[in-house]
Amino acid sequence: MTLIMSKIRIVTDSTADLSQELVERYQIEMVPLTVTINGTSYKDKVDITNETFYQLMQSSEELPTTSQITPAEFAEVYQRIAQEGTEHIISIHLASDLSGTYQSSVLAANMVQDTIAVHNIDSRNATIGMGLIVLSAAKMVESGMALEEILERLQEIVAKTELYFLLDSLDNLHKGGRIGKASQLVGSLLNIKPILCLKDGVISAYEKVRGNKGNKAQERLIDILIEKIDPDKEVYCVIGYCDNLEYSQHIQERLEGKINCSEFVYLQIGSVVGTHIGMGANGMAFYQL
Repeated sequence: MTLIMSKIRIVTDSTADLSQELVERYQIEMVPLTVTINGTSYKDKVDITNETFYQLMQSSEELPTTSQITPAEFAEVYQRIAQEGTEHIISIHLASDLSGTYQSSVLAANMVQDTIAVHNIDSRNATIGMGLIVLSAAKMVESGMALEEILERLQEIVAKTELYFLLDSLDNLHKGGRIGKASQLVGSLLNIKPILCLKDGVISAYEKVRGNKGNKAQERLIDILIEKIDPDKEVYCVIGYCDNLEYSQHIQERLEGKINCSEFVYLQIGSVVGTHIGMGANGMAFYQL
């Protein structure tokens, strides 16, 4: 039997980098991680906006730090949602390879199991890749799809979601310990721009582009997206940026007519992920079923 929409709620964390408009539109509960910069701690997207964070990071001499959500914080959110009459929570979080946030959500689910059923999902992704997965789940809930079908479909979406992106520098990723298989590139980037891929929870170097005249690496990123996406099948995608929306719009312009996408969603990468990747990042996450 299909559960009505109000009986299922989507919970995620702020590294999904969803806009407030989307959070409100789909009644998504987005629990904030904490970012500390210049000695002050802020709840991501609650106490600090993306724009303010990037301004502070540009002038900060030290790399900001981030803190995951505790099980107690998740449990409090789950219990509050249960009191609103929700029967099932689908809780989708940052790749367990990159953070302990997912594990915190699992521990919290055990703490409230007598109150509400929580279905924990490791997105195996981050930022716009995770945001794409969360949005897909929210749309399925809104459509009235049965819980079991949503969970089954999410497994397929998680397995097929890929994120390709460019960074201005690998410094923050390296210092923060999130560089994964791309670590081999550190110290060898003179005149080389790496195109990175995040899939199955692991960041890896997909291709190295030598020279950057005329935004060579950015154009190659778009070519890779065209190569990866089957034009005969519908593609679901999200385009992400830090402080360079113009280039993200250029990605869409180049892809239009070459891929079968009914909606291009834009998300700005927030303070927690921004801490680890630095300024100037852009890319696209997508999946095809």
